[in-house]
Amino acid sequence: MTQEIQKSDWKSFFEKLSKEKFGWDTNVQVLSDATGANMIAEGLPFNGVTYEDNEEGQSIEITTGLSAEDHDSHTILDPQKVAFQKNEDGEGGTLDIEDGSGAKTLISFLSAGREKSRDMASG
Repeated sequence: MTQEIQKSDWKSFFEKLSKEKFGWDTNVQVLSDATGANMIAEGLPFNGVTYEDNEEGQSIEITTGLSAEDHDSHTILDPQKVAFQKNEDGEGGTLDIEDGSGAKTLISFLSAGREKSRDMASG
């Protein structure tokens, strides 16, 4: 079931999601009428997502990668809608962010990352 996140809750939702899904393997895909479907990150660990609302406007930034030196980020300007759909098993899920042009960025949380799994095995 897809849950739409109210704009007033975006900041706290992203903080919680960033903690819960840190290190998860992800795919990040952008779907738009202008450019079609584009995979911008595949299988990279999730580092976090942030929401900014300042004099320059509103934006959401997604960061994936192996380290601070080896990472990718994607910024969504003028975000209009945020929704999250959990997988049937309740573990992973898909974050859906739509911007003012109607383009959608989909972040699919595939599986708990290697570091998280290693920590669980040793702990």
